[in-house]
This record gives sequence, structure tokens and C-alpha cells, in this order.
Amino acid sequence: MDNEVVKTMMEKIDRIADYVFKKDNVPKEEAEILLTSEEAADLLKISTRTLQRMRKDKTIPYMMVRSKCRYRLTDLEECVRRKIVHCNPKTLEEFKHNYLMTRKETDDGRDW
Repeated sequence: MDNEVVKTMMEKIDRIADYVFKKDNVPKEEAEILLTSEEAADLLKISTRTLQRMRKDKTIPYMMVRSKCRYRLTDLEECVRRKIVHCNPKTLEEFKHNYLMTRKETDDGRDW
């Protein structure tokens, strides 16, 4: 009887350990990059007024954060891919790379 209880407990511990180790191996998603209207317009090589017009016409997705418009970089990449906005995809990749590099530098210097 005791052996059966120990065996059951060991199986449960093994399942829990498998779950924990599997969860640790899942790649972490990149932090969502939110851009201001000025950054988005500059990146897409359009004016902030054109960006505002696109928001009004619902041709470009945006979100409100503390009463300010923000644009997900992934949404802007999708707009370029679908040719809603004409922009050089290489420019987007360079921007993303530079943004992540500068962010990494500032994150490394933080006191937590």
C-alpha cells in the first residue's frame, strides 16, 4: 500500500516537473513596441496629418494609451505588407533593430 502511494506521488511530481521545465523552454515573446504618432509617421514617411486621416478612415489600427494614440510596430508592419501604406520593409526592420538595441542598452543600466 505504501509503495503504491509513493509511486503515485512520484508520478505526480514527475508530471509537475515536466510541466515546469516545458514552460521554461517556451521562448519569450518580444516586448510589444508601441510608437507615438510622430514616430509612426516618421517611420512610414508620411505626415502626422495623413496618419490622423488614416486613423479616422480606419485604414490603420491604433490604440489609446492614457489619452494618446499609439501604434503597434507589428500592426504597421502588417499595413506595409498588405500595401495599405507604401514603405520600404527594410526601413521597418532597421527601425525595429535599432529600437531593440537602444532599449536593451537602457534596460541594462537600470537599477531594479
